[in-house]
Amino acid sequence: MSDSTETDIQLDVHDSIASIWIDGPEQRNALTRSSMTCLAHHLETLEASPSISVVLLRGRGPCFSAGFNLTPVQEHPAALDEFIEGLGGLLKRIRRHRATIIAGVHGAAIAGGCAIVSACDLVVVTPESKLGYPVHALGLSPIVSGATLTSSIGDGPARSLLLSGQLIDGRTAYRLGLATHLDDDAVEASQALAEKVASSGPIALARTKAWINELDGSLDDRRFDDPVEASRPLSRDDETIELLRTRWKR
Repeated sequence: MSDSTETDIQLDVHDSIASIWIDGPEQRNALTRSSMTCLAHHLETLEASPSISVVLLRGRGPCFSAGFNLTPVQEHPAALDEFIEGLGGLLKRIRRHRATIIAGVHGAAIAGGCAIVSACDLVVVTPESKLGYPVHALGLSPIVSGATLTSSIGDGPARSLLLSGQLIDGRTAYRLGLATHLDDDAVEASQALAEKVASSGPIALARTKAWINELDGSLDDRRFDDPVEASRPLSRDDETIELLRTRWKR
């Protein structure tokens, strides 16, 4: 990596499976604006490659992703809008992607990391994985994840997870439906799952996903765009920014 504070995004393609690694273990794979842009760019490129039927998304080091690296927001509050807009666009791209997207989640998938997980089609976690949205303490709202989370686990459980700030373990995520598979080694198990899914007919997979998106409202832009717009006042609220600065330094 060119910058020790920057999380890199690495792409590796083998046959019909594209592996994307979130690679910034020193900062627990925290997402920056540039890393989200890079991730979105890779997904866009893979969308145009008909030979790719599965995208496998995982994190290097101790966890999947601990969320945003909000350090730039302390000095430039307007950057918060860019973070949220970038995440909202990323969730839309994942959910609507032609390929089946599988997340292998070990360790933490927190805030923006959990949002990405909620948008994936299949999710492998370990019993010890930690997922959730503990962002209210920073003065932030996790509602940008609302569209994908509610379609994954239902309105009631999503309401509870988004409002409580509670962290849940992998077993609970599996029980709720946020995870689809539970294994002691999420990285290896997600690779095996990707290979199994990739052995199916790619056109059948793509059409199945497209119709699921039609049925669950994932093709409705408002479900993704309106929460982003609703979050914009946060970057202009002095109390919110001061709370974020104080808590982030801790």
